[in-house]
Amino acid sequence: MIYISGLKFDLAGKEVLVEDKKIPFTKSEYEICEFLMKNRGQVFSRDQIYEKVYGYDGVSDSSTISEHIKNIRGKLKEFKKEPIETVWGIGYKWTKDREL
Repeated sequence: MIYISGLKFDLAGKEVLVEDKKIPFTKSEYEICEFLMKNRGQVFSRDQIYEKVYGYDGVSDSSTISEHIKNIRGKLKEFKKEPIETVWGIGYKWTKDREL
């Protein structure tokens, strides 16, 4: 378990919880969150995130990442959490303990 930004990451179970309530992430949304959380503070482009989540043989494109980030933010906002920051012109990063 990793506790960060008011979230509990169950790495073995591939779940994210807030106060023991499971956030209903899809597999891709979870993978994006885990990747950014494990590398918090580092900025990654959509292409870099896409490659990490889907591999080199992914069948979509990096614009998929923007849609996933939007969905992740919507789900986290319900819990007043906002850990993913957009770095304009570059990509995304997991910030330090930001809450609404």
